[in-house]
This record gives sequence, C-alpha cells and structure tokens, in this order.
Amino acid sequence: ISQRAHEVDDISAAYAFVKDNTILDFGGNQSPIFFRAIDTQNEEQMAALEELIDKKKYGGTADMGLDEKAVVSESTAQRFGISVGDTIQLYSTRNFQEVFRAYKLTEELPISEEYAETLAGFVESVRKEKKLKEGKEVYSFNALLDVYEQLSELLGNEMRPGEKRILEQAQQFLVKGETREEEKFFEPGAAEEFAALLGSLKDLDMEREDAQVLKDIREIVLPKDMEVIGIYKATRHVTHPDVFVPLPTGQELKGLFGGVDGLGIWTKDAYAAGEIREKLQSVLGPEYYVETWMSQYAEWFGLIARERVMMSFALSFVMLVSAFCICGIMFTVTFLKKQEIGVMKALGARPIQIVRVFLFQGMVIGVLGAGLGVILGLLVVHFRQPIHSFLRQVVGFDPFPSAVHGIDYIPAHVNPVEVVFVALGAFFLCALAGLIPALAAAWRDAAKSLRNF
Repeated sequence: ISQRAHEVDDISAAYAFVKDNTILDFGGNQSPIFFRAIDTQNEEQMAALEELIDKKKYGGTADMGLDEKAVVSESTAQRFGISVGDTIQLYSTRNFQEVFRAYKLTEELPISEEYAETLAGFVESVRKEKKLKEGKEVYSFNALLDVYEQLSELLGNEMRPGEKRILEQAQQFLVKGETREEEKFFEPGAAEEFAALLGSLKDLDMEREDAQVLKDIREIVLPKDMEVIGIYKATRHVTHPDVFVPLPTGQELKGLFGGVDGLGIWTKDAYAAGEIREKLQSVLGPEYYVETWMSQYAEWFGLIARERVMMSFALSFVMLVSAFCICGIMFTVTFLKKQEIGVMKALGARPIQIVRVFLFQGMVIGVLGAGLGVILGLLVVHFRQPIHSFLRQVVGFDPFPSAVHGIDYIPAHVNPVEVVFVALGAFFLCALAGLIPALAAAWRDAAKSLRNF
C-alpha cells in the first residue's frame, strides 16, 4: 500500500501506525490514555518526533528503536509525575476485555443445564438411527452429519474449557466409524458410549473449571514495562497521543500481531492535502478510507473560526464605541463653533461647504487614528515576546502560560489584507462620525447662530 501511495505526486513519505487506548500505571496511579505506535525505522517520522522533544527542560531523545521504550507527552508527564528514565507500565485494554469475558463466563450456567434438551436430543437422534448389521451398529451417515453440525454450532458459544473438550471428543467420536456408502459402522455399544460421553458434562467440577478460566486470564493480562526516554511538547487544546511507542509494542498491546491500523502520509505541501487525498483515493480504490488533517480536526478548526468571528464582532463594538466618542466630540465642536458657522453662512457659504469643513476634520481624525493604530498594533506584534517577558517577570501576570498552551512563545501571523480592511473600517467609521454633526451644523439657522455673537 505504501508503494502504491508513492505513485501520487507531492507525497514524500508513508509510514505505518497503530493507535488505541491503554491503561498507564506509574507509581500506583492508573488512568486510561491514548497511545500511538509508529515505525521507528522511518527516518522522516523519527526526525519529526525528535524536533518535539523538550531537551532543554527534560532532556532525553526520541530514539526508541525496537526496544521497550516510550516517549510521553508533557501533559501526561506532569499529570503522573513522570521523568526521563522512569519506567511505566502499559496494560492492553484488549486483555481487559478478555478478563471481563472470562468473569462473565464463570457466571453462566453449565452447558449440561443450559442446553439439557439439546444434548438429550443428540443422544435420542443417535439411538433412533441405530441398526444392527454384521454384528455392528450401523447409522445413517446424513443423520450423524446433522448431529455433528449441531455440535459445531453449539461449540460456537462461550463455554468452559472442560465442556469444550468433551463436546469436541463427541464430534471426533462421530467420525471414527467405518463409512460404507451412506452408512457408518461402529462397534457394539457405540450409542451408549456417545450418550455416556455427553453425560460426563454433568460430572464436571464447575468450581475447578471456573478457577481454570480465571487462571488463564492471569497469563493474558501482562503489562508492558516501558522506559521513558523523552518528553515531547504538546498543547492541551488539540487531541494528541499521550504516549509514543515502537510499532511492534503497539501491535502487541492492540492484539494485531503483524497488522496495522493505517498509513500516515507526509505531503510536501500540507495545505494541498485535500487535492492529494482525491488522487490517493483514486489510486488505492474505494476499499480504503483516506482522511486529511483538515477533516480530522474539522470541528476544532470550526471552533477557531467561530472564535475569530466572535472576536471580530467584539472588536467591531470597540470601534463603534470609538466612533460614537468621535461623534460626540464633533457635536461639541460644532456647538462651540456655532457663531463661526453663522458668520460663514452670512457671508454666503453653502451648506455643502460647511459639511466639508467638519467632514474633513473627521477624516483627519480617522486617518491619524487608523494609522497610529496600525503602527502601534504591528509594533506590539513584533515585540510581543519582550512584552510577554516583561508582564511575566515584572508585573507577575502571564497572559499566555506555556503549561496550558504547550509552547513557550506567542505565535503570530500578520495578514496584510485583514490589516488594511480593519484600518479602512476605522477610517470610514470616523468619517461617518464626523458627517452626522456636520449635517446638523450645515442646516442650522444663521440668525440664531449670530444672535449671541
């Protein structure tokens, strides 16, 4: 499958993986976790994991090889108190399912009681078909075949080891006889021997059988002792593996024994994953399911998009409040300049000329405000790390704690289109804020304005 995947352009690597839940035990603390088993022979995969190792804080490496070694996430290490060099134990949840199945089996009724009528029917069918010929017991081949198939169906149910052994012996007994055409020949007493064999189910010691069932599961549920050789950085906001283990270990934990859950595909351009998915799906065929990182975290990206919309909505109110403040200032200016407005009108100024005076004043405020806002905003983004360090060390306030976000720096991406859009929006709001008072001043009565001149 990996070779077929490489037929698609823009695919740089493919690696097998196994993922599942398991039980982590360390220092007496137990909790379900999510593990991911990776192909440690894949150089690209191991190089990517090596970059995530927090060597400065914890030390360690990602070089697991094929040994019983593991790399745990920072959140898991902090939750359990795990350090590099410690040994953790991983219990397979598949084995616990086997434990539950075994305990449930010990609570079931014995086969001799639960299927008493069915077993009696087997004996009656054999006795009914018995005939004597040439000093032997002769039975219809089809009749015995029908009993054999019913025994096979019964063996498909969960049962204790001793019960299963007796039913298998009963099956083997039915095929021992000599076959001649459509008949089977047995030594005399075969029917009673078959009845006695099924009757021995009642003689089984159920306590001993149940003890054997519980004894067997102790051999199944064995923990994997894993040495922690590295701790990698991980954010708490996105689902990530709690533990990385080598592929063979993951196969044992999940009970695949050579199988894998899927292939991880590395692409040269991460944002072209959607197009590559369509090509890969056509190459592999409909029997395989191809998923991109975009679809895998679609809900998370949708949440981020909604947060951005709500943030833009909140910031729009900030600009709107600022526009109202400017509008109030402009109303005050027009009120204080009512005598000047009256003089201008008395000298023949048209309303549009008065509107332009105050509108121009609002536009100047908009240009200066938007320009200074953009400059200050870009400066804050550029010097965000020193500001963050100042707030954390001097003020004692950490607005971006690394323990929560999993990274030691504040990421930033400046979108020029968004910057221009916000600046233009602020400018137009300021211009609109100046236009309303300007219209009110332009249509004011000149005589009233000059009355107190």
